[in-house]
Amino acid sequence: MGLEASAAPGFEGPGKPSDIVGAMPEGVELAVQVVNYRTRRYLERCVETVVSDLQRGTLRYEINLLDNASGEDLGDLASSVAHCRAFSAPANLGFGGGHNLLATKTAAPHVLILNPDVELVEPDSIARLLALMRADDRVQAVGPKLVLPDGSGQPYDHGRLHGLRAQVALKGGHSYWRETSVRQEVAWVSGGAMVIDRLAFAGLGGFDEQLFLYKEDEDLCLRLREAGGIVVYEPSVTIRHVGSVVTDRHRDLDTATSYFFAKHYAGHRSRKAFAAAHQTLAYLRL
Repeated sequence: MGLEASAAPGFEGPGKPSDIVGAMPEGVELAVQVVNYRTRRYLERCVETVVSDLQRGTLRYEINLLDNASGEDLGDLASSVAHCRAFSAPANLGFGGGHNLLATKTAAPHVLILNPDVELVEPDSIARLLALMRADDRVQAVGPKLVLPDGSGQPYDHGRLHGLRAQVALKGGHSYWRETSVRQEVAWVSGGAMVIDRLAFAGLGGFDEQLFLYKEDEDLCLRLREAGGIVVYEPSVTIRHVGSVVTDRHRDLDTATSYFFAKHYAGHRSRKAFAAAHQTLAYLRL
């Protein structure tokens, strides 16, 4: 509609929305949001599977898309999908910054954050994740099991919280992942597919935008837990994830890891010892 997007408290970086397409339903219960950066061909399939999943039930939803200054016009995609809007950022805000902006565009109590290269492959995936949050007010973020295109489990779709091995990793500023079929409270779940309480998200200021890509989900979930919330991993729901379609993972992960360590563990004298123990145990496959 040609208006500058407003920024809610705790968020910066206003963007300029494209024409808003279609009326949003009243009493929206869930906002699905996806940030695009030259991933249009993946995004189209992602949105298709989201709509197919949501149309099976009665959940009142909206879908908000953001092009992160990649030059791809998403207006035609939004116009072809019910309850969908497309926005464009004036500059590349990164993964976290893009989702922070989109979270200011909805009043829904829950937000489903998705990567553009995910596909919902099971019936009622979204409803099952949301039901888990609604069953316990302490649960502020829920993530599904992510699987690769060949059906195998994607490493690091969550980080363990309980157990000696997990504690060694966490005290060293790292994460311990081990494939599981058991629902459990975890340290973090992947931002590739995460349902989160919007007010809790906003109350923390959203994602840390200094983390341009990678570890922003780990940082956010750590802050959620420090504020008293619970993060749950639900492996009975599986979502397909292509992975790393935009970036050089190793380069960007190294940069994000350095910032994450400095932010959370700079004053922890024992961190290096625990980090070394974590790396040794990882080498030994323990």
